[in-house]
Amino acid sequence: MNKQETRTAREALRQGFTLIEILVVVAIIGMLGAVAVPAYINYLADARIATTRALIKNIEDTLVTYNAKHGGKYPDSLDVLTQESDDEDALLQGGITDPWGNDIKFEKRGKKRPLLTSAGPDGEFGTEDDITNIEKKK
Repeated sequence: MNKQETRTAREALRQGFTLIEILVVVAIIGMLGAVAVPAYINYLADARIATTRALIKNIEDTLVTYNAKHGGKYPDSLDVLTQESDDEDALLQGGITDPWGNDIKFEKRGKKRPLLTSAGPDGEFGTEDDITNIEKKK
């Protein structure tokens, strides 16, 4: 074998990646994933909370409209807002559930605006993560 053939054979062997190089790349991708995945999960949680707040605000605005149309009275349940009648369309389209799939709790409080509550991420009412339309007194 002459020098030219030897050099060409070495160059052909060197064209691929070594195991160490591949492991370094996999380790870097793993570290990036370890940073990115928790940030993405936190972003999704924050987005669901913001969506729930917007949903509750939308329902509350719809209740104000209902109140104005019905002589200052609020409905007995939220189901009234999603039902169509012969003379008018439903005030709210679709179901009234939060992003976690739980129903929005409706509590009528006389002439005061009704209390709307989402159970929040844990799905249980009366816990710290509940989302409401009325600020809790401390």
